[in-house]
Amino acid sequence: STQSTGEFLEKAEAIKNHHLPIHVDFSLPEAVRQASDLEWMKKTISSFAGERFSRSLLTEMLHRSQCRLRSGVVEFLELAHTHEIPVLIFSGGIWDVIEVLLKEENCYFPNIQILANRLKYDSDGIMVGVEDPMITASSKLAVAQKSSYFSEVQRDNIFLLGDMLSDLKMAGCAKHSELLSIGFANNAKDEESYQEHFDAVLGGNPGFDEINEILKKIVAE
Repeated sequence: STQSTGEFLEKAEAIKNHHLPIHVDFSLPEAVRQASDLEWMKKTISSFAGERFSRSLLTEMLHRSQCRLRSGVVEFLELAHTHEIPVLIFSGGIWDVIEVLLKEENCYFPNIQILANRLKYDSDGIMVGVEDPMITASSKLAVAQKSSYFSEVQRDNIFLLGDMLSDLKMAGCAKHSELLSIGFANNAKDEESYQEHFDAVLGGNPGFDEINEILKKIVAE
């Protein structure tokens, strides 16, 4: 129901507001951040289950939350598709949510692979949990190392985009000759540390306009 969806969104926002500051506080021990990330995901999944969350309710919730792809992402994915560039979307979020967002924008192309948390549903289409292994921002590397994707899709050059320093570790899972990394510093306080590790940094919760210009130059060579 609409009321149920609104209540769920409020709960999800409260959970995020509690755990996000811990998630982005790199002064904390890694073990503390990992435990918080796992608790964040478990609380969110529990909220889903408590609302008897259905597949159809997922689309309604996304519309009401105004959750959208970053500006320029559709053009980026269209460019990658046109030039047959494999795209891996690796997230500690929900696979089903990413799929809905891509399909709504008509940009879920065959060259795209999503590696994220898949929801489990019962025979009535009601969500009952999440498939193993549960993926959090802190556990992505361990999951990536066990994924067959990096052996099935091999490229000499990698274009890595991430909003966490830990995302840089993903490149180590794939054999490559060249790596270009771009960091999204969604918080101003992160920009300095990101500049020390990423090849380029975009601040202020940016869109993909600059990234698309870089990709256009790459494919034109």
